[in-house]
Amino acid sequence: MNSLADSLKRTTWNLFSGNQLTFGPGAIGTLTGVLHREKTKRVLVVSDQALVKAGIVSQAEVAIQTVGTAFQVFSDGEVEPSTSTVKTLVDAANEFQPDLFVALGGGSNMDLAKAAAATFGGDGDVGALFGFDQAPQRAVKLVCIPTTAGTGSEVTHSAILKESATGKKAAILSQRIRPDVAIVDPQLTISCPQQVTAESGIDALTHAIEAYLVRNFFSFSEDLEHGLPYEGSHPLGDMYAEKAIRLIGRNLKRVIDDPDDLAARSGMALAATLAGAAFSSCGVSLAHALEYPLGATYQCSHGVGNGIVLPGVMQFWSDTRQARLAQIAAFLGVEQAEQMQASEAAQAAIHWVTKVRERIGLPTGLLAVGGKPEDIPGLAAAAMSLQRLLDLSPTTPTLEDLTTILKASL
Repeated sequence: MNSLADSLKRTTWNLFSGNQLTFGPGAIGTLTGVLHREKTKRVLVVSDQALVKAGIVSQAEVAIQTVGTAFQVFSDGEVEPSTSTVKTLVDAANEFQPDLFVALGGGSNMDLAKAAAATFGGDGDVGALFGFDQAPQRAVKLVCIPTTAGTGSEVTHSAILKESATGKKAAILSQRIRPDVAIVDPQLTISCPQQVTAESGIDALTHAIEAYLVRNFFSFSEDLEHGLPYEGSHPLGDMYAEKAIRLIGRNLKRVIDDPDDLAARSGMALAATLAGAAFSSCGVSLAHALEYPLGATYQCSHGVGNGIVLPGVMQFWSDTRQARLAQIAAFLGVEQAEQMQASEAAQAAIHWVTKVRERIGLPTGLLAVGGKPEDIPGLAAAAMSLQRLLDLSPTTPTLEDLTTILKASL
């Protein structure tokens, strides 16, 4: 007779996605068709002052005005969206009463809109939504239009917010906050500043690499009642992650060297979306667990934080995920990677990631963002509390392991 543990061993995996993805130069113009189809009466655009000044918001306004739909712009998006700003946005939405949100910007603006849309009609208190599957069914449609190539938030089921009272980051994870429509227009990223382009690019790379290296789906026990926040790696997620890594290997340096290269911008935009689809299903792990306290402590961007710790995390996994790291070297375009021994190719992949940070002008260690050796115990302890991310590691980390990764990341 099979044991209960055997009966709960996973043999299946899931991939959830939004209803529509439109991709390509000029795609923002298709917003008009979405508004027609949804018979939209009132639109709330969620963005920020920088995009208003850059003329990006006006492009969305033109598409909305073509339909004759009433609209309002909320332009108080911030670099790290906070729970207090979510409440401010919900208050504005409750007064305006839109039937569709358009989030325009980077991951911060999209996460802000996701959280606000989930609490629209209420008091904007998102505290009860943190964790897995706590969000209610959304009462308003949500369209996400990224202006950076990094987070992939336009296709994910997560929103990362800073708790205003504590300064700590927390996550809402629910299929109910996944956008209804993602419109990815690479032309919108051309005006993206070089620093933001670099930070976004390394963020997308971290998403793709972690999604490819996390535990396999069949290593988890089935939870038939509650489901799982992440599936673990599976064949379709692998396909998305591989394509994303290949695109980043070909285009990240190009887009830094020539910001007006639309082909390179398109490659990075597609990579970010594919990486978002990959990690939203398969998951992310130790790099993100370490980045959350790092970013909160030093006020550095998510991409910078991920880039600082990613090589150390890859090194920590270099035994258990050696074959996959060797494949990543080939995906990145490391010369003769396929002729190398697996151990050599794995180290070549880590070396590529280590060097590309400097090549694109990013900080390469904690010291560069104000970190100090004496901060490491506290950062490691904070990361150890993020069990949902630690659970996805192919090698179960100890506090000492995380401390070692952070020391290597100084």
